[in-house]
Amino acid sequence: MKPILLPLAVFRWSTDWWLLLLELSYLLAVVSVPSVLLQRRGRPHSAVSWLLVLFALPWVGIFLWWAIGRKHLERQRRRRRNAAMRTAFALTQVREDASPRIDAALDLLPIQRMPIEEAEWVFPPTVDNRLRLLVDAAEAYPAMRAAIRAAKQHIHISFYIWNNDATGRAWRDLLIEKARAGVQVRLLLDGLGSRFARRHHLMRPLEAAGGEVAYFLPLTLWSTRPTINFRNHRKTVMVDGCTGFLGGINIGDEYTADWHDLALQMEGPVVDQLQETFAEDWFFATGREIIAPHIFCQWHTPEGRAALPPPDDDQAVCSILASGPHTPHNFTHDALFLSLAQARERVYISTPYLIPEESTMAALRTAVYRGVDVRVLVPAKSDAWIVQWAGRSYYPDLLAAGIRLYEYQPTILHAKSVVIDDDLSIVGSANIDVRSFRLNFEASCLARSKPLAHRLLDLFARNLQHSREITHDDLHRRSYLVQLGDAAAHLLSPLM
Repeated sequence: MKPILLPLAVFRWSTDWWLLLLELSYLLAVVSVPSVLLQRRGRPHSAVSWLLVLFALPWVGIFLWWAIGRKHLERQRRRRRNAAMRTAFALTQVREDASPRIDAALDLLPIQRMPIEEAEWVFPPTVDNRLRLLVDAAEAYPAMRAAIRAAKQHIHISFYIWNNDATGRAWRDLLIEKARAGVQVRLLLDGLGSRFARRHHLMRPLEAAGGEVAYFLPLTLWSTRPTINFRNHRKTVMVDGCTGFLGGINIGDEYTADWHDLALQMEGPVVDQLQETFAEDWFFATGREIIAPHIFCQWHTPEGRAALPPPDDDQAVCSILASGPHTPHNFTHDALFLSLAQARERVYISTPYLIPEESTMAALRTAVYRGVDVRVLVPAKSDAWIVQWAGRSYYPDLLAAGIRLYEYQPTILHAKSVVIDDDLSIVGSANIDVRSFRLNFEASCLARSKPLAHRLLDLFARNLQHSREITHDDLHRRSYLVQLGDAAAHLLSPLM
């Protein structure tokens, strides 16, 4: 072959090769279609989004679908159920000494009856709980660290993100101090959110001091079961079974300055529900059972009412919403829907990520029809730009329904709270998005407490002073490119 023709031959061979790869990718995409249709039955928007990705970006779509979209989640769900059932069996041995509970959930939600397979995952409400709202890490970190310093028996901690920075190392050193003092320390971190702590062996000194550290579904290169979509998003701290914390705050330097967030300090029987949740997560991650009478606080004894900071409320009725993809339905989503359905005066929502499902949109819209004042506060700045773009694509429908929208300006709003009327609140780790309602393991507290609701309402009002209300005119003034970006992100919202 003449040298001048050689590049043409190479180019022709290369072109034929790429055409072959393209044809193969579309063939695999077609083969994947039945799996998508079966796995996404009942969720047509999600099915259409997956099909769009499969055929628009076939190699990317095929990898994503078979890595995170199909039955791998079902297999993990079955494993999760086995862990929960094993823990529940162990709990039967100690529940007589655990905290008192109410038999019905009517004091929190209008629930008359639930399917058996759903009811086993739902905690009943508890009475006589002490609640204290903690705003930002400036309040939450000192309260958590003070409780940890006072620990005498055990410390159970679960976080999604634990950064390898000054804040992360300071918290680790505190746990090392307690472990050396003979306190049992168990730390559960998410394998994705805290991957840098694991990669840099941040917790080895804690393990050397006698603490136990586990990672929830850590990412491994050679895993036969991809788990990237299945994250433990809970942020909880329990000390001696008597004091508990939950909320949206992780461990890292950025939470001390750049993020506006919330946590809830709890004392009372509701902490037992956090302990059960942690015990189930711990068994799932490690295979080790930790259920025993001593991890539950004896609330009927004087020792169970130690001197604590003044609470906002000491008579709250509470239930932990510990939801995840291991349950037949997501009770955090259902509890929110039921709460919205019974609203009569106001619904005030703060959420960093807003990708509402159709049912949530319908509940918000019909609340406005009943004359309820519905307001939603989201961040103007976000750490997840594509999620923010997808969320903004819902603005026109929300405004058309009569919902008032605000964007918080000063820092990244990461607080997750819902206030219904003047006495019902939800505070925790769950966002108003598909991921929190379908994929993540979340922990929130549903509370009937006027003092807590009023504190949240006051905080909401203060936050509005530093926010900008979004109007129809604002939407019309957005550039064509911004609208196009939001619309494109909207197509991916069922996948987020």
